Amino acid sequence: MTNKPEEPQQPTLYTPAEVANFFRVDPKTVTRWARTGTLNPVTLPSGHRRYPAAEIHRLLQVGNAPGPDGLPADDGADVAPASNPRANAILNAVIRDYFDGDATALIRAVRDGLG
Repeated sequence: MTNKPEEPQQPTLYTPAEVANFFRVDPKTVTRWARTGTLNPVTLPSGHRRYPAAEIHRLLQVGNAPGPDGLPADDGADVAPASNPRANAILNAVIRDYFDGDATALIRAVRDGLG
């Protein structure tokens, strides 16, 4: 009997479309997150981006971590962005991408839309 050495396991990598499905966003948003450093893709020799499953699952778990009351953070309860890193990262991406980094413009837009 010959024992073959075990080959190292390759990490699971997701396509931008798969990541977009996880976060329920457009694939272009995933590309934008990669460009701005919110996500850290692996670039294949072909130039395509792939996202390590471990990083994506970790980010998804951060958003589902139990809050101080034991309920998941995504249950619709009021959760401050600082206590939810996933929500904070998404909010920062929205401010950066849609309001040119001006948080006060977002506040004005929300206030004017609700008034």
